Amino acid sequence: MTILKSLTIIAVISLIFSINVFAKEEPKTLPDNPLYQAKRQEETKKLNATFDPLEKATLHTRYAEKRLAETKAMISKGKPEFVNDLLKDYEKAIDGAMDEINRAQNQGRDVRKALEEVERSTKKHTEVLTELIDKVPEQAKPAIIHAIEVSKHGRNRALDVLNKIQKGELPIGKPEGVGKSKDVGKPEGVGKPEGMGKPSEIPAGRSGGRGRGR
Repeated sequence: MTILKSLTIIAVISLIFSINVFAKEEPKTLPDNPLYQAKRQEETKKLNATFDPLEKATLHTRYAEKRLAETKAMISKGKPEFVNDLLKDYEKAIDGAMDEINRAQNQGRDVRKALEEVERSTKKHTEVLTELIDKVPEQAKPAIIHAIEVSKHGRNRALDVLNKIQKGELPIGKPEGVGKSKDVGKPEGVGKPEGMGKPSEIPAGRSGGRGRGR
């Protein structure tokens, strides 16, 4: 009886764990929910309030993941009419992530972690999208095929830059301000002792003027 009880407990725990994992993967608010637009507005506000390009790239990658999960959920619910718009937003998110990484690289930032995140994510996205092709009606298939192309293109872009960095063809990045003169961009005279570089001036009319004629 003890062994049987133990096995039963293990089975129950495993079931609960699998349910929790599934619940985490399933989006709480889907496009057919009246609160969905509010959810998307919050995402946009967060993006607009984020100014660091690498943080923005992470947000874009995360939102791409959400759009894909929502696409999968809507297909499971038998509502493929939402697929086109969701996948367009997915594609914008992937492109947005790569654009922000490019901006960070132009600033001299180390973008390797962000590129690796995009590479890993898009590889998984391509696999998920490929599995979905046979689960949608014909009218939804072109959108999925195009999203697969965008996902592959995003991964290839990330891999290309990572390879160039590894080969030394692109700089890894350097701290902001390295290689610049300390006085570059400072107002004139800042950083110099007062009066340095200027001849001393004698006030007019005072040079030896006192004491004469006495």
